[in-house]
Amino acid sequence: MNETRLANVDDKAVALYELETRFAMAVRQRELLENYIRERLTPDKHFYTVGDEPGRKPSLTKEGAELICLPHNLKGHYEWLAGPENPPMDDSPYQITMKCNFENRGNFEGEGVGSASSMVTKKDGTRVQRQKDPGLRHNATIKMACKSAYIAATLNSTAASEFFTQDLEDDQSGGDGKGEAKGHWCPLHKTVFFMKGKMKSYAHPIKGTDGKDSGEWCHEAKSEPEKKTEPVKQETEPTESKSEAVETEGDSKAPRDPATIKDFGGLYTACKEDWPREFKTRGAVWKELGVTSQEAITDLPSECYQKIASVRT
Repeated sequence: MNETRLANVDDKAVALYELETRFAMAVRQRELLENYIRERLTPDKHFYTVGDEPGRKPSLTKEGAELICLPHNLKGHYEWLAGPENPPMDDSPYQITMKCNFENRGNFEGEGVGSASSMVTKKDGTRVQRQKDPGLRHNATIKMACKSAYIAATLNSTAASEFFTQDLEDDQSGGDGKGEAKGHWCPLHKTVFFMKGKMKSYAHPIKGTDGKDSGEWCHEAKSEPEKKTEPVKQETEPTESKSEAVETEGDSKAPRDPATIKDFGGLYTACKEDWPREFKTRGAVWKELGVTSQEAITDLPSECYQKIASVRT
């Protein structure tokens, strides 16, 4: 009987010792992660802040997530959850959802789910295709879904969510820009599309003035407002010749050579250094380019810089 009691006491002591050890390790891991973030991660490249809201966490980028995963020795493996595997040949919008599973030497370490739409929302609330070519559009949508899943898995697996939130570049929201709806947003009725059951496309019921369903449905592919074509006006003044236009464009020199801007991180840094008052955040650059996120930009970073410079020099 006494031996049984002693065994129970020993088991409790061992359990408490293991628990104390795990807590001590967690505290130390948190300290190491905080110091690593402070020393190795660069603002506007590995993370960025949108808005001036007090206490808002910075948004983690894919590059930042990769640096955080490096010392943890985490390797990602992707699993296709939803969406067409082959690029649709028409312009019907679709969504792809991926899961990223992290492993370390064969051991499961965490996971995250991310999705991306083939459409992006512009500043004026209209939605456009991510790319004009169906193949390029599909590839870009897959990459964005994988990117979102990778960042989510990083935040889940490393406790980095204490310091960062999900990358806002993936928030293709419409409406008032507060992000209440992701991916499939109807700018006409200010609500979200959904697809479930036997539905073949994203849609939503149209409500009447009394707030009740009218019995009619709005389909995402048909929700884009038709663009009115205006008659071509006869020019009354002579147009500028091509040689004159090139000469005029050359008169406005950018603060730096646009060819040195190789990626969007370089674009944000260049704008912040060359025009510090106007471009304190990425959002200010997006606003200047007339978009709500980086994924809505269709030009190269160097071309974006040239556009910004042309109206500021």
